Amino acid sequence: MSKTDPLVIVCAGGGGVGKTTTSAALAVALARNGRSTLIVTIDPARRLAGAMGVDITDEVTRVAVPEAGSRLCALMPDPRRSLHTFAEQLFEHEPVAKARLLSNKLYIGLADAAAGVHELVAMNLVARAAERGSFDVVVIDTAPSRHAVDFVTLPGRLAALLGGRTVTWLSGLAERTSGGASGSSGLIGWGAGHVENLLAKVTGPVLVRDTGDLFRDLAVVRDRFVALTQHAATLLLGPRAAYLLVTAPTAAGRDDVLYLHKRLEKLGPGSRAVVMNRADTHAASYARALRGQPGVSAAMASAMTIIEDERAARSSAADALSAELRARIPGLPTVRLPFIEASAPERVVAALSRELEPYIHTLLPAAAAER
Repeated sequence: MSKTDPLVIVCAGGGGVGKTTTSAALAVALARNGRSTLIVTIDPARRLAGAMGVDITDEVTRVAVPEAGSRLCALMPDPRRSLHTFAEQLFEHEPVAKARLLSNKLYIGLADAAAGVHELVAMNLVARAAERGSFDVVVIDTAPSRHAVDFVTLPGRLAALLGGRTVTWLSGLAERTSGGASGSSGLIGWGAGHVENLLAKVTGPVLVRDTGDLFRDLAVVRDRFVALTQHAATLLLGPRAAYLLVTAPTAAGRDDVLYLHKRLEKLGPGSRAVVMNRADTHAASYARALRGQPGVSAAMASAMTIIEDERAARSSAADALSAELRARIPGLPTVRLPFIEASAPERVVAALSRELEPYIHTLLPAAAAER
């Protein structure tokens, strides 16, 4: 397997279903089983750091989780800095162009406000990390939203845009609006001039100049930018990618799974499996040990009855959802995980990673069989 071609597992789901915890647990399970693993979050809420009990930065960082050995790394791009971090890396050999870019008002506005910029930049950072690292698997934790999976098509669309003639024309605005170019003659020159005049009337001459400057500087590193973006598109939409639908046995969780499955079918990659949290299938070990023991107080017995009733309710709801998903999405496997009774997030991750271990091959992309 090529170093630049890891397997990719994207975890998607609604809010409150344990998606980030499941992503972290899967990464730990993969690392424990000998696969060099990178876990990435594009969730702006930064839940991954809490789930793993470590500080994670927008650089690839080794995660010192005992069960993972030295095979687990994490990348958590900061939404407030992701574009800046990427620009620093993209322009690392072009200091003059980088300085112009970082002071460009249009670039600053994009860094602060453009929808989808963080997701796109994060995927380009993943592509760069995949090129430089020797990762077997990349696990991606998406934002808790039905629309979080829409980012999968952004890299390919941007690569097509940047690889075309649009960037060349826009980069020429910088020279033309600064008065540095001799006017083009003929119909093409007349048309370009009229378009630029129209843009200036609508947006103002300063924005036209900033737009030209921005694309002129992007043109300097366009080949590198296009290569990274195309690689990101391959990672997300190629045969080595798999999409897991993370849910819980609730009506909202069911609706999110059905929507995301349909959305992923439309976008192209489809779904690999459903991972259902809080879907207990057996009583807790301590409950089995305590039941029937002599000397158990009435209060303890009552508490154990309540705990068991709650577990049975979760299991029953999970049974019903599993049956409905089998009927509505035939052939899509469901992996059921229990409710973990622990207060520390890292202990929950460790416990779930052991629960996930028997299902690793079910959750990996089909291309994993090529190894």
